[in-house]
Amino acid sequence: MSSILSISYNEKFLIIVGAILLGTVTSLRPEISALILSVLFIATILLYDRNIWKYGLLIPLFGLAIWSYGFNNIPLIRPLPLVDALAWFAVIASFPYWWKLIKIPLIRNLFILLTLLTIIVLLRLIVDTPKYGLLAPRDALFVFELWTIFPAILLGYNYGYNKAERLIGSLFIISILWFLLYPFREFIISVSPIVGIQRPVPLFQFTTAGFLSVPAFFWFLNRKGFLGIFGTSATLIIMLMVQSRGVYIAFILSIILSFLIRPALINRWKHLVISAILILLFVLTLGNTITGRLGLGVGFDTIIEQLATLLGKEGPGAGSFQHRLVAWASVIQQVLSNPLGPVVGLGLGLDLFQGFMVGSGALVRKPHNDFLEIWARLGIVGLIPWLSILFLAFRASLKGVIKDTKNTWVLALQVTLLITSLSQPAMGFAYITAVWVILTGLWIGAQLKEQMIVSGGPSHKKDP
Repeated sequence: MSSILSISYNEKFLIIVGAILLGTVTSLRPEISALILSVLFIATILLYDRNIWKYGLLIPLFGLAIWSYGFNNIPLIRPLPLVDALAWFAVIASFPYWWKLIKIPLIRNLFILLTLLTIIVLLRLIVDTPKYGLLAPRDALFVFELWTIFPAILLGYNYGYNKAERLIGSLFIISILWFLLYPFREFIISVSPIVGIQRPVPLFQFTTAGFLSVPAFFWFLNRKGFLGIFGTSATLIIMLMVQSRGVYIAFILSIILSFLIRPALINRWKHLVISAILILLFVLTLGNTITGRLGLGVGFDTIIEQLATLLGKEGPGAGSFQHRLVAWASVIQQVLSNPLGPVVGLGLGLDLFQGFMVGSGALVRKPHNDFLEIWARLGIVGLIPWLSILFLAFRASLKGVIKDTKNTWVLALQVTLLITSLSQPAMGFAYITAVWVILTGLWIGAQLKEQMIVSGGPSHKKDP
């Protein structure tokens, strides 16, 4: 009893302030009351949770993975996105802790590259913001989102392999269950809240379904029993419904790479056979009654026709692919027409898609190719550090797969990002950038902790 009654000065202060606020909010407008109580709640967490910064990672991770584009567009204060505010809170608040890991070669190299890329972006913003307004910092957000890899590594390190694995597994399970509602997306969107920084959009979206389904498949492939069979089957169904060439290519490449690196994956052949049978039954019985992203029936023929468009044949999405080819050539011409364009880029905020409008009336400014866009905006001086960051993450995941088959999901995550970046503005939206970087950072941190345990001490002389 004495320990319960023994409260600190801060606790007494909060109790008194809380009583006063609760007594007065009933006379205030509801929104003001909600604001006051929210501030009190946040202040309580700040005072009593040393690791408050972790919520700056976990809220965006789950929010973006599940609700994707809609959650991406929730503003904190217009035009500041909630996601980026939380992410940078995590980076700054956890700085004293993740900085202690800077001597580890992989983390030090990531820090050097990100610092260089950030300096280049800041210099561009000084020049470009007066010309293009808020469009310039919007194009630069991906660089600042990449910094969340450091608190993510710290969180994975603090959790250790088993706890980080449970966290990542819960994300995959929840998101896959949500994505299975894809056939009912029109109803869900019709009843969803409307949010938006620039224009109103439904909160509930399924944009990340394709991006997460590929790594999730490999995570489930390494699970035993019902969970493994259900997960692999569910992710394959989601891929069929997403109807995306990039997803199919990423999945095929991930399969080939994983089995070449870790032939032991063949031990999971039972999962694959059972999943294949279930998917075949699904397609034969329900394929014609369910439409995917392109409005076509769910089936293998759609996949074949979509992939054939890459060879110049007519099929679903052939027009969008041809339009990309024209746009990419136009961007290259724009860059080469400027003497310094290939070296320092054309700038942030510039329209690289020549005013292309989509059906909703939104202006498309990005050429749906991150490699091309980053080169066009930042030049080779910005492209090289960005590519180096991707390389370090890919190399770490490759080593992880060589070490253990359970790490195949993170290699699939890197492959999916690379393929997505070739065909979409992946770095243009936090629902890809932040999800990728936080998941990758969590895994790296957990691997570092495992390495420390195996080595029997705090020495980290090699990359994980």
